[in-house]
Amino acid sequence: MTDKNDADEEEWETLADSGFGNTDLDLWNDLEVVESNTEEEEEWKSPDQLDTHLQEIPPAPAPGGLKHLVRIGACNYCLGRLGGRSLIGQEMVKVGAELRAQVEERDSNMIGARSREEWCPFCENLFEESTLLAKVIMGGLDGYEFSRLQLGAQFPKDQTESEDQLRKRFGAAGSAPLKASLMDQVAKCLRKLDSDIGLVNEKPEILALIDLLTMNVSLDIRSHHIYGRYRKLERGVPQTRWPCRSCKGRGCKKCDGTGQQYQHSVQSLVGDPLLPLFEAEDHAFHGMGREDIDVRCLGRGRPFVIEMKNPKKRNIDMDVAMAAINDGANGSIEVDSMRSSQRTEVVRIKDTPAEKSYRIRFRMHSLDDNEDVDYKAMKKAELESLCVEKGLKKSGKKADLIERLEGKTTEFPDAKTITGILEGMEGCVLDQRTPKRVAHRRADKIRKRSVISVSEIGVEIVDGVPEVEVNLRCESGTYVKETVHGDGGRTNPSVSGLLEARCEVIWLDVADIHAD
Repeated sequence: MTDKNDADEEEWETLADSGFGNTDLDLWNDLEVVESNTEEEEEWKSPDQLDTHLQEIPPAPAPGGLKHLVRIGACNYCLGRLGGRSLIGQEMVKVGAELRAQVEERDSNMIGARSREEWCPFCENLFEESTLLAKVIMGGLDGYEFSRLQLGAQFPKDQTESEDQLRKRFGAAGSAPLKASLMDQVAKCLRKLDSDIGLVNEKPEILALIDLLTMNVSLDIRSHHIYGRYRKLERGVPQTRWPCRSCKGRGCKKCDGTGQQYQHSVQSLVGDPLLPLFEAEDHAFHGMGREDIDVRCLGRGRPFVIEMKNPKKRNIDMDVAMAAINDGANGSIEVDSMRSSQRTEVVRIKDTPAEKSYRIRFRMHSLDDNEDVDYKAMKKAELESLCVEKGLKKSGKKADLIERLEGKTTEFPDAKTITGILEGMEGCVLDQRTPKRVAHRRADKIRKRSVISVSEIGVEIVDGVPEVEVNLRCESGTYVKETVHGDGGRTNPSVSGLLEARCEVIWLDVADIHAD
């Protein structure tokens, strides 16, 4: 048994070393190599045909990109704006029709592709509604006078995002977005309906806003602004409407249901006669500063801008408008220099720091006669300044300063002295703490204001008491009444402090506003 096993092992080793795998036999010699004809293959391949479903679709204006736009149902408008063709001097829809014809000529399977899709994937057939939108806008504008119309549109967010994604993926580089293209198309339709219509991209008189979800058009009627100057010839007239203190403008017995504290104001006397002329709903008044209710405004008048809200008419003869205001005011105010303006002029007149000239009359009283100065409420520095003005010592505690000031009696100076003191205020810089009468609505701080000039001083003795008239030209923002009476020492120097007398303002007029 052992001899037999040894013999089998020797035979296996012989076979294992026989050189299997080193044969010269070619197992593939019966196969033939076929060479491909590259030219015939390229000729057969259509440039629009994709090799596999995995191949990326090129964007327009590549033939494959244009074919894809047609295949997915793009309308001629979107085909024209996305196809990469210049639209200068050409209509978008015609360019789109030409591109569609080219695609259908290369591939007859694309014929009728648009009709197989209900909606254009880019605009959702909005371009087809452009004529209807133009007619709706023209209907809403009926009855309005305007020369500048701007178009706007509100798109659903999902539609905007979807169109933007598709346009950037398949449209030609630099293709116009849907909103701009649709507004251009609506604008062309509007010009066909009215060749004289004025379309703008900024500062419109009317903004037509299209809601593309509901297909409604809303009109934003911008205010019409009118510049002019007014002279207030009567005291007791506020500049703007003053709501009734009792009912806060709602209307009550005290205001006879008007809701106004005063029957008339400069705003109502100017604006109310203009409402029927402009067929406006309301008005707003913007003045270059304001005078107190008991102060007249003379000279060339105060510049203002009256804002007519939601007007239907804009082309009004200003001579007719001024005549309507002046005739209706019955001598309370007068207006002139009126002209059409812009909203930017409101900012200009509000921000212009114009110098002003005043004519003021005041009566002098002895300091111990009905003295109303509250020395205890004043700061020590203010008391020291008053002591210097009155020729008193400024040393000591606050109580010492108050005692000196209260013990100081007043002897009226003569006319020559009064004139000299007032002339000496020319060029003076005032420290004006916020007046008590406006402290509830203004920050409590000290403002520096200059007296530019003093002129035409007149002194008259009435019942043994000097009454003085003087012209003051002051820097913008000067509290003129406080410049005279001192406001209990809150304005330094003051006429009252320099004359060492209590000065009571009898009347004040704005003589001129040095602007424009």
